[in-house]
Amino acid sequence: MKKNLRVLLVGLLAVVGLVIFAGCGSNDGGTSGSSTADRAEADIDWQFISPADMKKVVEDEDAESYHVVDIQPEADFAKGHLPNSIELAAYPVDTKELEDIVTDSADQMSDDENPIYVMCPGGGAGAKRTISVLIDAGIDESRLYIIEDGAKGWPYKDDADIWVQS
Repeated sequence: MKKNLRVLLVGLLAVVGLVIFAGCGSNDGGTSGSSTADRAEADIDWQFISPADMKKVVEDEDAESYHVVDIQPEADFAKGHLPNSIELAAYPVDTKELEDIVTDSADQMSDDENPIYVMCPGGGAGAKRTISVLIDAGIDESRLYIIEDGAKGWPYKDDADIWVQS
């Protein structure tokens, strides 16, 4: 009986040790050479702007005093976007190629300190990934804002002055 208990205990400890050891290892999901960390989960103090406040920016501010980065797919961008948007068509910003599109756009915004508002289809992970890439490209985090609810949730689509259709 004691021998069976000892074997069971040693076996249990071996399993626990294996689980702990395996859990601490690196898992790249089969995509060797790529990071598994989702940029949308980065430790960033995300800043958001409501559609109502963004509407005020578009209506009241000089277009030269801010930037709008729109990562919607081309077809969605054509259906509607904010005026003077920088069209990137990089959604969902989850590959190196899409990240490069965002990185290449950073030069357009690095010469000033104006706020940068990111429009994505839903105002979530795609916008967060875009902001993470822009920070890596040298844009100050304090300038970056996510437009809440994204293009799909934009409540002013009937106002042609603030929602442009191509």
